Amino acid sequence: MKKYFYLLLVGFAVFLLSSCKENEIGPSSENTGVPPPLTEAVVENLPGAVKITYPQPTNKNILYVKAECFLNGELRLEKASIYNNEIIIEGFGKSENYEVKLYTVNRAEEPSAPYNVTVHPLPPTVQTVFSDLTLEEDFGGALVKINNPTEAELRLVMLAMDDTGDWVTAETYYTQQISGAFALRGYEPEPRKFGVYLRDRWDNRSDTLIKTLTPVFEEKLAKDKFRALNLPTDAPEGYGWAMPNLWNDRILTHTSIDDPGFHTAPGSGFPQWFTFDLGVNASLSRFKIYQRGGFYTFNSGNPRKFEVWGSNDPATDGSWDNWTRLLACESVKPSGRPLGDNSDEDLAKVAAGEEFSFQPGTPPMRYIRIKTLETWGGSDALHIIEIEFWGSSN
Repeated sequence: MKKYFYLLLVGFAVFLLSSCKENEIGPSSENTGVPPPLTEAVVENLPGAVKITYPQPTNKNILYVKAECFLNGELRLEKASIYNNEIIIEGFGKSENYEVKLYTVNRAEEPSAPYNVTVHPLPPTVQTVFSDLTLEEDFGGALVKINNPTEAELRLVMLAMDDTGDWVTAETYYTQQISGAFALRGYEPEPRKFGVYLRDRWDNRSDTLIKTLTPVFEEKLAKDKFRALNLPTDAPEGYGWAMPNLWNDRILTHTSIDDPGFHTAPGSGFPQWFTFDLGVNASLSRFKIYQRGGFYTFNSGNPRKFEVWGSNDPATDGSWDNWTRLLACESVKPSGRPLGDNSDEDLAKVAAGEEFSFQPGTPPMRYIRIKTLETWGGSDALHIIEIEFWGSSN
């Protein structure tokens, strides 16, 4: 009996040892060993990027496919799940040949032998946008205009040469707009070298466009001379937000009734307008409108489409006799996002004020009428926080 019991114990021990061996911790044997490599791939060259397509691996032990290449002297690694059959590599700074190594990788993180492909990406956006941009003289400085049809994330860097002959980074703009104009202001009307270049989010840099330009003279019109006219056909004021608040130099992201701007009364309908006196006869170069901020940013009664009219002898009955349209304006939200969804670029634009430029040769005017056609939120009540004008007064 004892001998039989002893044999049972020995048999049970052998069973336990066998079970433990089958469940040892670590990669199972089916996951070890170098996985089979890729044997073919198709390359699609894109602007500053490439898409590499390959037959989807069928070996059940392969976990993912990875690609390696050197960009700007650094090793770049991209991975694609086994459930995918393509890898996209972005950030190429030049349109030239690059070597890419493709590997299959198993569940034990063992790579296969490399499969090498040569790629030749198209010129990156930072170069194609640069090739089409313009740099020209403008009021108080220089103006850069760009076209960015792919809405790439770009950094536009504007340079100016100082009086000692050194280059200074004077302004940097971040943009994804399809097209845009970016100004550098604050310079005297004398010849000066200006420059501009672009960078992308991978820090690829374009060439630098350099020009000698003579800024057009301008000055900021003194707002203490501005006066409301309140002509008979003008939209009535609302909520106690009177027109003189437009030139009180309190440029904030106003949301409170305690720090108001200008507001028209609800129910005024479209189009609607308001009129004021600049206090001087001026050849206008540009102006800024500051939106009501906070919840109202690119929303509610902030102006979206409007016109600027000028006169030197406005009719006292509020009619449009003796008025000349100077400019048609549209407020543009850089991100293009829906109402209530604002990017950092949107907020920065509102904080800096939305700027609009008059055409060269615009006749001198003393009286201004702003005619609102559409607001951002569809409200028929308009609100603006501040307004500023530049030009040369006579």
